[in-house]
Amino acid sequence: MKIAMLFNHGAGHGASLAALRETLTRAGHQIVRVIDSKADAHRLAEPPAELAVAAGGDGTVAAAARALAGTQVPLAVLPIGTANNVAFTLGVEGSDERIAAGWHTARPRPFDLGLLHGAWGSRRFIEGVGGGLVEACMRAIEQRPVPDDEPPPWQLVRAVRRYTEALARLDPRPWDFSVDGSRRTGDFLLVEVLNGRAVGPNLELAPDASPFDGRLAVVTARAEDREVLAAYLADLLGGRESRLQLPVEPATHVEIVTPHPLHVDDALLEASSTGTVSIEIEPGALIVLTPAT
Repeated sequence: MKIAMLFNHGAGHGASLAALRETLTRAGHQIVRVIDSKADAHRLAEPPAELAVAAGGDGTVAAAARALAGTQVPLAVLPIGTANNVAFTLGVEGSDERIAAGWHTARPRPFDLGLLHGAWGSRRFIEGVGGGLVEACMRAIEQRPVPDDEPPPWQLVRAVRRYTEALARLDPRPWDFSVDGSRRTGDFLLVEVLNGRAVGPNLELAPDASPFDGRLAVVTARAEDREVLAAYLADLLGGRESRLQLPVEPATHVEIVTPHPLHVDDALLEASSTGTVSIEIEPGALIVLTPAT
C-alpha cells in the first residue's frame, strides 16, 4: 500500500525513521510521504496515499484522526508512544513488523470521534474530555514532567504514582452538567466524557466503552469513590490485574455548565476559556484499520 506517515521523532521507544522505513518496505508497503509536524497532518489524505499511518503516541494518533475525519483515507496506528491508549482500544499490539504486515488483511471500521464546542470554538477528540483527577494530574505533570529519557514502562509507573499523589490531595468540586438532557449536580472528584476505554497512563476508566458504538461514556467519581480509585492505582503499581468499578453511563450529548479547567485529549483548557461547553459524538467520523480476527 502507498502510505503517508505522521511520525513523532520523540515518541516513547525511540524508533528511528530509517528503521521504520525499512520495516514498512519489508512488509510490502511504499512510503510516499513522511510528515513530522502535527500542524501538517492535513497532508495525510493527499494523493497518492492509500493509507495514513500514525507512528507515535496518542497525541500523534489524535492529530492524524482529526486530519482524516470526513475523508476516505483509512488510518492505521503504529504505537511507538508511551501509553498508546488508542492502540490498546483497537487491539493493536505486537512488533512493528507484525503490525505493518497485518495492514494487508486488517479490517477497516468506521471509528467515532468526540466533538467539543465552546465559546472559543470547536475541537475533535479521540480519547476524552474531562476535569478533576485526570486534568489535575496532567497539569501537575506539565509543571514537573516525567523524565522522557527513561523506558516507557518506567514513565508509566512514574505517571501512575503522580495520579496516586494527586488523588490523595484532591478535593471534590461542584459540577453541573447534563447527560442527554438529564441534569446531574453534585461534588465530584472526576468527571470524564470518554470515546474509548482508557486515558492517561493506561487508566481504564470505562472498561466497556467502545469507539465503534456511536456513544460516549460518562464516568464520574465522588468522594466515596476515592478508596476505589486508590485501590485501582495501587493495583496498577503492583502489576496486578484490576478492573475499575465507577459509575459509567452512555451518552450522545453532554453539556457542562460549571466552568472548570478541562483536558481535551492531551491538551489543557483553563476554566476562564471554557464556560458552558457542549460535547457530542460524531459516529463513524473516520475509518481505522483493526487487526483481522
